[in-house]
Amino acid sequence: MPRARNDLGRPEVLWADFDHLDASQLLWAPRGTSEAEAHRAQRIRDAVATALSDKQREAVEAYFFEGLSQAAIARRCGVTQQVVHKRLYGTVRGGRRVGGALPRLRDVLSPLMEA
Repeated sequence: MPRARNDLGRPEVLWADFDHLDASQLLWAPRGTSEAEAHRAQRIRDAVATALSDKQREAVEAYFFEGLSQAAIARRCGVTQQVVHKRLYGTVRGGRRVGGALPRLRDVLSPLMEA
């Protein structure tokens, strides 16, 4: 799924200062949202913080919250772009998908999306 782009064609940054969020702040919802939306935003933050390995979380935060490219994340982490891609999307081994932050988040958050 392509990332949203702003008017300048750059990737849209969801929240650049993710590590410094106050617990009362919402990640993807503007102020004045409903309690249900606030709860959903908190569940997403909790999933990113708890369901992912440290390396997956680092890649997700840099890619989606800071707007860095996979190549830039690779340089920052001292790994190849292919490793960053696998941390985000996983890889297929023995006929099944292994690893990947986004498939893991999808599994963890699917009950939330159905509600």
